[in-house]
Amino acid sequence: MRSLVRPTFLAEAVWAVDLDALLRRGIRGLLLDLDNTLVDWNGSWVRPEVRAWVNAARRSGLGLCLVSNAFRGARVARVAGDLGLVAVVRAGKPLPIAFRRGMAVLGTDPRSTCAIGDQLFTDMLGANWLGLTTILVHPLSPRESPHTRLIRLLERPLRRRWARAAARRAARRGAHGPPAGSGQPMNRGKERAGTGN
Repeated sequence: MRSLVRPTFLAEAVWAVDLDALLRRGIRGLLLDLDNTLVDWNGSWVRPEVRAWVNAARRSGLGLCLVSNAFRGARVARVAGDLGLVAVVRAGKPLPIAFRRGMAVLGTDPRSTCAIGDQLFTDMLGANWLGLTTILVHPLSPRESPHTRLIRLLERPLRRRWARAAARRAARRGAHGPPAGSGQPMNRGKERAGTGN
């Protein structure tokens, strides 16, 4: 189960993801989670850093699709419209159909698609199931739904373990490597090019 929830990369926040590195990996489309990835949970205000990163992604030629399990479709549509994104609402993550719907909107396949989100058992699980590149970000806010708070209890030990492993890899690379959690690769049997390099 761990290999299905383990992200390809870690990043502090969506705006820390290196878009040029994703393009070099052949990524052409991004499936973006909404709550605690682009906006605070249950919110619709978009931070300037998120807006700037989304605009940079669009300028670089990447396709972007918001894929959200949020029940309030009007809120999702409001944020998507504000950012100029298409959205898959009430997606049903981690089911593969949620990610397939996003890829269909973008016209991409698993090899050319990256999913970015803050939850292991929805965002990472579903995207890894299909073989997408995955990036796990830290939640933007400590406010979350009650069921997400429970799931975080399962996530915490894994996140800590992966952060320690990333710090060890950075230390082996020397002082000039990126700091832990800044888009470094996860080790899935072999070292992969990171988004922070």
